[in-house]
Amino acid sequence: MKLDKKSIAQFLEEMALLLEFQGENVFKIRAFQAAARALAAHPDPLEKLLQEPGGLESIKGIGKSIGKIIRELAETGRCQEYEELRAKAPRGFDDLIRVPNLGPKKLKTLVDHLKIETLDDLETVCRNGEAAKLPGFGERTCEKLLAGIQQVRRFSGQWLFPIALHQAQALVDVLTNVKGTRRVEIAGSLRRKKEVIRDIDILASSRDPVALIEAFVGHPLVTEIVARGETKASVILSTGMQADLRVVDANSFPAALQYFTGSKEHNTKLRGRAKKLGFKLNEYGLFPEEGSDESTLKPIAVKDEADLYAHLGLSFIPPELREDLGEIEAAEIGELPELVSIDDYRGTLHCHTNWSDGVDSLENLVEAAHKEWHFSFIGICDHSRSATYANGLDLDRLHAQRDAIKKLNRSLPIRILAGVECDILPDGSLDYPDEVLEDLDVVVVSVHSHFQMSAAEMTKRICKAISHPCADILGHLTGRLLLMRDGYELDLDEILDAAAANKTIIEINGDPHRLDLDWRYCKAAKERGIRFAVNPDAHSIAGLSNIVYGLNTARKGWLTRHDIVNCLQVDELLELLANGRSHRAKRKSASR
Repeated sequence: MKLDKKSIAQFLEEMALLLEFQGENVFKIRAFQAAARALAAHPDPLEKLLQEPGGLESIKGIGKSIGKIIRELAETGRCQEYEELRAKAPRGFDDLIRVPNLGPKKLKTLVDHLKIETLDDLETVCRNGEAAKLPGFGERTCEKLLAGIQQVRRFSGQWLFPIALHQAQALVDVLTNVKGTRRVEIAGSLRRKKEVIRDIDILASSRDPVALIEAFVGHPLVTEIVARGETKASVILSTGMQADLRVVDANSFPAALQYFTGSKEHNTKLRGRAKKLGFKLNEYGLFPEEGSDESTLKPIAVKDEADLYAHLGLSFIPPELREDLGEIEAAEIGELPELVSIDDYRGTLHCHTNWSDGVDSLENLVEAAHKEWHFSFIGICDHSRSATYANGLDLDRLHAQRDAIKKLNRSLPIRILAGVECDILPDGSLDYPDEVLEDLDVVVVSVHSHFQMSAAEMTKRICKAISHPCADILGHLTGRLLLMRDGYELDLDEILDAAAANKTIIEINGDPHRLDLDWRYCKAAKERGIRFAVNPDAHSIAGLSNIVYGLNTARKGWLTRHDIVNCLQVDELLELLANGRSHRAKRKSASR
C-alpha cells in the first residue's frame, strides 16, 4: 500500500516515539520529529519530491537516511526499521502512548519492570500498587494514569475530521473512476463537518453496483472486509476506522443522500414534518402517504436535496446545520443564515513563525498567505516570553520582529499586522507591560499553563485578562485538545458575558485538535453580540489550511460573514480593534 505525504509524516512521528521508548539518542529522535514537520509543511507534492533527484534531501531537516526511509514507505507502504521497532514495543503501544502523563520513558520503565502490554495491564498495576513502587511514579502519578486510561478509552474509536476526510476522499477518488459510476458523495457526520468522526459513510449511484463494491473492498486502504453484498459493503481501513458504502438507484439518490447525511435527530423531525404534510419520507424517496409499501408506490420525482426540502415547504438546509437545533423551524420561515464561506475570508490573525515555535520564516509564511491564499492581511502572533517551551519572544526579540514586519510591509502588497499570542498569567495579568502591548496591531490572549485551577479561579483569570484594553482576541477559550484532553473547568456563560461587555473578540481556532470555540456555543455568543475571529493558529505554511476547519466550525455555529472579523477589509478591521481597545480602556477607567 502506497502512502501519501501526510501519512508518511505521521509514520515518522510514530517512529520518533518508538525510538524514544527504546532509549535512543536524543538527536536521532529529534531528527525524525524535524523530518516529519518538514515533510508535512513542504508545499510540493510527494510525487514531485520523489521524482526529482535529491528532492527529498533538499528539504531542510531531511537527511539521506530518513530520505531513504521515506522512499521505502512511499513505494512499499512498509519500513523495515519501523517494523523492528514495533516488534520491541508492547502490543498496545498505540493506546498506551496516548495516556496523559505517560511518556515513552515512563512506559519503558513499566514494560521493563512489570511487563505490561495493554491498557488493561496498566490499569491493573496502577490499582494494585505495583506501579507506585517504581522510581518516578508514586500514588499520585498512578491516580493521574488511571484518569488518563479512562480518557483514552472514552476517545477510542474516534478520529479527527481531517484524518477521516483524507481517508474518505481517497476512497471517493477511486470509486468515481469506476466504469458505470454516476455519482459518489461523502455522507454522515463527515458531510455535516463534525469535529470528531466515528466512521465514514459513502453513498453512490452506478449502472454497475457490483463493480463499485469490488473497487471499494479492494481499495489499498482496506485491511479488513466486514461485510459485502451487491449494493452495500463495510470495511476497516488502515487507520482502524470503519467505512460503509451504499449504492442506490439514481432516482433515490437525493433522498438517500439526505437520509445518510443525518443527523438522526434532524431526520426524525423531518420525517415527522413529512407525515403531517401527507408524505412518507425515507432513504428510498419521498412518497405519497396512501400506503406503506414503497414497492407499490411511485416516489415523487425530486432532482436534488434542495428540491426534496422544497416539497416539504423548507428552504435548503446546509448539511452543517442538520443537528436539530432549530434549523427546520428557521427553514420554514425563511430565516436560515447565509453561512460564511471561504470566499468571504480576507485574512488571518493568528499565525506562528520560526521566531517562536513555527516551522517557516516570517517571509515565507507571508508570501504563501499572499500568493497561495490571496489574503489581504495576515497577523503574526508568535508566543510571548513566558512560553519558554515554545521559544517565546522576550522584549528584545519582539521589538526586532516588529521592525522586520515594518520593513516587509514596505515591499509587499499584503498587509502584515505585528502581533503576539500573549500568555494569560495565573493571576489574569498579561505577559508583557501595557506600553509594549499598546504598540502592537493585534493581541491574542490565551491560557497555556496552570490548567488545574478551579472553575471559579479560571473564570476569574480569563475575565480579568479580557478586560485589559489591549486584549483584542481571546484565543482557544476552553483549552481543549480533541481526543487528547478536555478543556479546563470554567464558567463559559460568565466569560461570554464578560467578552460581550468588553467587546473582546472570541477566536474560533481552526487547528483540528482544538476547533475552539466549539460550534455548539457559537449561537449563544452571537446572541450576546460577540464577534469572532476564525484563525488557523498556523505553525507552518501547510497550517494555513486550518482556516477551512475553522470555517466549518463557524458554519455549524450558524455564523455569517458579518459575525467574523476576518471578513472585513483591513482598514475596517483595524478600526474595529481600535474601538475595542478604547471601549475597554474607558470601562477600566470607570471601574477605578
